[in-house]
Amino acid sequence: MEHAFLIMTLEVNDGLLKILRQLDAPNHDFFIHVDLKAGTIDKNKAKSVVKFSTITFVERMKVTWGGFSQVKLELRMLKTASLKKKYSYYHLLSGQDFPVKANQQIDDFFSQNQGKNFLEVSDRLERQNPDRYRLRYQQYHFLQDKLIGKKRNIFKYIDFFSCYVQRYVGINRARGMTIQSGSNWFSITDELTQYILDHENWIIKHFRYTYCCDELFIQSLISNTRFMNTVSSNLRYVDFVWESKHKLTPRYLTAKDLSLVENPNYLFARKLTANSMNDFRNRIQKGK
Repeated sequence: MEHAFLIMTLEVNDGLLKILRQLDAPNHDFFIHVDLKAGTIDKNKAKSVVKFSTITFVERMKVTWGGFSQVKLELRMLKTASLKKKYSYYHLLSGQDFPVKANQQIDDFFSQNQGKNFLEVSDRLERQNPDRYRLRYQQYHFLQDKLIGKKRNIFKYIDFFSCYVQRYVGINRARGMTIQSGSNWFSITDELTQYILDHENWIIKHFRYTYCCDELFIQSLISNTRFMNTVSSNLRYVDFVWESKHKLTPRYLTAKDLSLVENPNYLFARKLTANSMNDFRNRIQKGK
C-alpha cells in the first residue's frame, strides 16, 4: 500500500524535518504546504532529510485560521496528491503532529483495515457551545478570511453581530442539509478522496464564507451516503484544554505522554514541540 502524507505547516522548521525523517519510507510520499505568509522557504532543506520518500511542495496560498481558505487548502492538497498517483490512503497532518507508531506498524494497520475511513464524526463540537456551533455555517461570515482570523478585533464583533442580524431576518444557508462535524485531521481512502474532489462545487457553494468549517465540510458531505458505513475513529490523540471562555485548544504533549506509543488506539498525536518529538522518536525506536 502507498500512502500520501499531506502536511500543512507554517514554516520549514526542525519539527517538520523530524516528521519527515520519522515517516520516511519507500511507500510514503509527502505533500507539503507552507503558508505563503512565511515568505521564501528552503525546499532543499526538507528534501535532504529523506532517503526513500518523494516530497512535493503544494502550490502555496495564504491560509487564515477559521476561514474558508483552510477548506480550499485541504482540497488543493488532496487534488495535488491524487493527480500524482492513486494512493491507498491520504493522511492530513499539521507541522506539529507526530506518529506514535513505527512505519511498519502504521503500514500493517492500514493493510488490515483497508477500505475504512478514519475520520471523526461526532457531536463533540456542537455540545461545547450549541449557539456558536450553528453560527459557523448557518449565516455568512464575509470578514473571517480577510480581516479576522484568530484576532479578537472590532471586525470579529461586527461579523458576529452581522450573523445575528442574518438569523433575525431568517437567513439559514444550511436549511435542508444534514450537518455533521468532527476533527479536520483524517486518514481517508482514494475512493473517498475522489468523492470529495468530485463535489468541490457543492463544498464551495455551501461552505464559502463560513467559520471553522474545515471541521464540518467532509463530515456533512458524506452524511446520508454509503461512506458513513466506512467511518472509524480518526487514530489521532489530542488533549484539548480551555484557554479562555471561547478558546479550546490542544495542549502540547510532553515526555509524560509517552505511554501513547503503547496505546493501540492511536497512530498519530498532536501537538508536539521539536524536543518532545525527539522523546517520542526514541521511544518508538526502542519498541521496534
